[in-house]
Amino acid sequence: MPSPMNFITICLHSLDMRDFHSTLRDTPFLDELRARSVFIPMGRGQGHHESDSLHAELTGQWTARASNSVLDAQGYHAPDQFRLPETIIESLMRSGYENLPAIAFHPRFYRGTYAVQGGMGRYWLKDEPERMEQFGEDSDLDLDGWIDRVRDTTGPFFAPIFLRETHRPWAQNVELFALMGLGSTLRRMLRKRMGLPTHWPHDAYCARRAALEKPDEFAALRRRGLAKADRIVRRIFEATRDIKNVTYLVYSNHGEVFDHFRYNQRYPYSVVDGRRMIEGTSHGLLPYETVYANMQMWVIPGRPARVMRGTGRSIDIAPTVRELAAVEPAVEPGVYDGESMLPCFDEGFFPERVRYAEAVQGAGCLSMVREDGFKFLSVGADVEKEDSTFGKRGFPGHRLAAFDLKTDPYEYVNLIDTPQGRDLLDWAIHTHGDLKKGTRRGASRRG
Repeated sequence: MPSPMNFITICLHSLDMRDFHSTLRDTPFLDELRARSVFIPMGRGQGHHESDSLHAELTGQWTARASNSVLDAQGYHAPDQFRLPETIIESLMRSGYENLPAIAFHPRFYRGTYAVQGGMGRYWLKDEPERMEQFGEDSDLDLDGWIDRVRDTTGPFFAPIFLRETHRPWAQNVELFALMGLGSTLRRMLRKRMGLPTHWPHDAYCARRAALEKPDEFAALRRRGLAKADRIVRRIFEATRDIKNVTYLVYSNHGEVFDHFRYNQRYPYSVVDGRRMIEGTSHGLLPYETVYANMQMWVIPGRPARVMRGTGRSIDIAPTVRELAAVEPAVEPGVYDGESMLPCFDEGFFPERVRYAEAVQGAGCLSMVREDGFKFLSVGADVEKEDSTFGKRGFPGHRLAAFDLKTDPYEYVNLIDTPQGRDLLDWAIHTHGDLKKGTRRGASRRG
């Protein structure tokens, strides 16, 4: 009987695809890995916050099935009830796998402990806090300590790790602030000693200014973060290469916006913690394709390398892992939307399929793409509602929006007031409603 498959998954959090595909990148190991993996250069995630993206990646269900969000003719209404279906981590643990995560609470080398605890604990698992354990514990482990845990495991294992080096602006705050001349390391240390914030929103404010005022220098800073992640990924692969029967997945959960729309949008402002924040220049309640752009690299024993054509989806990660591990999900009501990618890997391409993305925090937003390339998006309809974190939110003109991605891939021309746009709105409302009912209309379908 063949030995069970082991898994090491490495998320390059919030990787900007402009950096990943840039000719200026300094990523020798990732470049080499592309050549020997099943490489999905064109992918899309399901949420701009790590908790929303993890929901889809780890369950194979659109988040709409697991909350009471509403879409109507006024736009998207954020939910206040949430549910997390059984995750691939729980499926594997139920089948005898050891879980070795470095997701929710970052090891010591990240210089911080914030991650999915905020969103996952506050929303998806607020009524089941005991399930947060699957994402890891606050730990003093460094990278080598986590690798030692993986190497010392005797049974089959699932080892997911979350790298924030590619996340702007969280990973390199000292360099980021220095770039814009906003505060020294000493000043930040004093603020921390006084109990004043040194991260959000001050680093996001700085990053958004840098993206607009010093785009070349800011891009160079992002690429240095990617280069550091490249070295960490190399270390993980080299330290685990003698472990038998391991499937590796290196992927990004979503991308960034920053300055993408600076030429055709007049950004509104909001004041957060005394900072006059520029809306629309970071991954937030703006569900554009640049935010959800990502990639995947699969290294699977016995499977040849190839570059995949078409658009890959993060929703398909969990069912692919389940098939490789020969593990069935728990029986639950509803329909699983993701599909194993292994048949597509054989064919070398992905067919056109429905895509869905949702962010549940604050006023919320969603994005729905039909097989024909028409995309509907909505920033929360309740934009006048006060949010405890962000105040009044909303992006003018985007409570309802429709784009033809085949002719307008940059989403500049809003077609919502055209016949195509009104037809798309009707499709989106009915599809979102069908997801709530657990029917197949809103799920993916092979073409």
